[in-house]
Amino acid sequence: MNILALSLALISFLVTIGAIVLYLSTIPRNKVPVRPIALIFFLVVGIVLALYSLFLAIPGPVVSVAVVAVLSVLSIVMASFIFWVFTQRKIPIGDIKVKVGDTLLPFKARTSDGVSFSSNEFAGKRVLLKFFRGGWCPYCSAELKEFDALLPDLTKHGVSVFALSKDTVEEADIQKNRDGLSFTLLSDPKLEVIKQYGVEHHKALGGVTTSSTLFGLPTAPPNSFSSMAIPTSLLIDENGIIRWIDQSEDYRIRASREVVLDAVKSAFAS
Repeated sequence: MNILALSLALISFLVTIGAIVLYLSTIPRNKVPVRPIALIFFLVVGIVLALYSLFLAIPGPVVSVAVVAVLSVLSIVMASFIFWVFTQRKIPIGDIKVKVGDTLLPFKARTSDGVSFSSNEFAGKRVLLKFFRGGWCPYCSAELKEFDALLPDLTKHGVSVFALSKDTVEEADIQKNRDGLSFTLLSDPKLEVIKQYGVEHHKALGGVTTSSTLFGLPTAPPNSFSSMAIPTSLLIDENGIIRWIDQSEDYRIRASREVVLDAVKSAFAS
């Protein structure tokens, strides 16, 4: 067995896995780098090592080549998938139907409990309404957990949180229980509200919301293209007037805790 080839293949696999895990660890902390240079560097290193290990192993015995090939191919496939996913990160925006100063567009949806919901329930309330991709999205999951952690600060300013996605009632219920969210999740499976507000992302890579997690993040991989919401936050006052809008141009990047609180304080300074 070619020990050098096997060693390089193993190092390649560990470098690739390590780089991905370190990147994923930034998501729950909302510290996702705009340009993940370190991740890209180590993924390239992993690919180079994998290819070189294959080059060294190919002249050897079949068993040796097979072991090296498994580790190397896994490294190359994982790194290539991450690179491909990154090419999908930009969101085509510009079709939003509301702006700051506009009145909330009335809508209906269903809660994660399956109860009919009307935006009339916002009357007299200050609301942070979040349109998000779905409970399968690790970035959305982390952001909504952040909103949940912000509730004590938001409550001081009389702000309630509601979050809406195309997830079914059942999927919304799974996410709410899985992530321990205490605010209302709204289901819009036909994208009626999403289209009404002009926050539809056409044919984006998505998945199905499940209860499984790893390191606190959803584990169900995206597996199909479909329409979904562009991550968008609307801050609405008690008169139904939109006071602040935040929309992601890169689905990985979300407004920080400080940005959200500053928007709330600016809109509702007493």
